[in-house]
This record gives sequence, C-alpha cells and structure tokens, in this order.
Amino acid sequence: MTPKEAFTVAEMHIEPGFAVERDTLRETAFGFYFHVTTKDYLRTGDLVDLPVGSCGVLVDRLTGDVHDLGSAFGLEYWLEAYDRGLHLPMDVVVLSVSDRQRAASALMRLQMSYIIPEVAYGETWTIPKHYNQKDFIRSFDSLPARFGAQRLIFRMHDLDAIDENPDVNIELELHKGG
Repeated sequence: MTPKEAFTVAEMHIEPGFAVERDTLRETAFGFYFHVTTKDYLRTGDLVDLPVGSCGVLVDRLTGDVHDLGSAFGLEYWLEAYDRGLHLPMDVVVLSVSDRQRAASALMRLQMSYIIPEVAYGETWTIPKHYNQKDFIRSFDSLPARFGAQRLIFRMHDLDAIDENPDVNIELELHKGG
C-alpha cells in the first residue's frame, strides 16, 4: 500500500465533520499514521473545536485496516505498540522464575485474564476473569507457563518493566487461534 492509498483509506474511515491531515503522514513498520481533526478546527483554529480523545488513525500497510488511536497515551507510545504487534492477541509465556512472589507481582501488572464459559437460558456467556497472585504462583510449578490470547496494547510499559525484572523471564508469542 502506498501513502496515497493509505490516505484515501483513512479518509473513507473517518466520521463526517472530521478531516485527515495529509501533511501529518508518518510511515512506520506497521503502516501509515495520519492526524485527524475536525473540519471546524481547520476552519476556525479555535481550540474549542479540537476533537477530544483522538490521537489520529493508523492504516495497516498489509491489510488496509484502520486503527483509531485514543488519547490514553501519546503518539509515540501507539506507534511503537503497533510496531511491536501489541494490538494483536498474544500468548505470554513464562520461561523462568527466580523469586515466585515477586514474579507473580510483576505479572499482575499485565492484568491478564481468561474466559470462563457459562451456559444460562440456552446461551453460552463468556465471562472474563483476571488471574490472581495465587494463579501465577501455581503456574510456576510447571514451566513454561502459557497465558493465552492476552490483550496487551495498554501494557507496553509494564512489559518493558518485566523485561528488566530479574525475577521473571517471559516471551510473547502471537496467539494462534482458538
């Protein structure tokens, strides 16, 4: 996909009343970033017309999928997180542990969860439940321990801290279905 094609895809994605700013194009390993603002702001320059909660859009260079970037983090965070694939479901694999308690505390920061299917009234409900300290400590009995299909897009700084933590060694693998 070319930058021009990505711009067209981004324009088709945004809501009426908004504009993609062509001159904000930034190319990354993942794709193409464009800042998005309101047409009113472009016309008036008045801060009251700025959009709330948007950091722009990122167009996947391979699929053409458009990802809306929120305002929870700055642009650099989002670009790095997408380049690292953290928007995709990842398996967190614990390879080794030196201090079980501190390793479990470090993993708690990732806010990982699993699904408990429940059947009620003929429907199957998928109820997420967070792993707790005891779950992690128990998992250390048979390493490597795998925590599948985790959503880590908001946990990049926590992952970086774990990489520096001598108490636990993990690796991330792209989750393979099911």
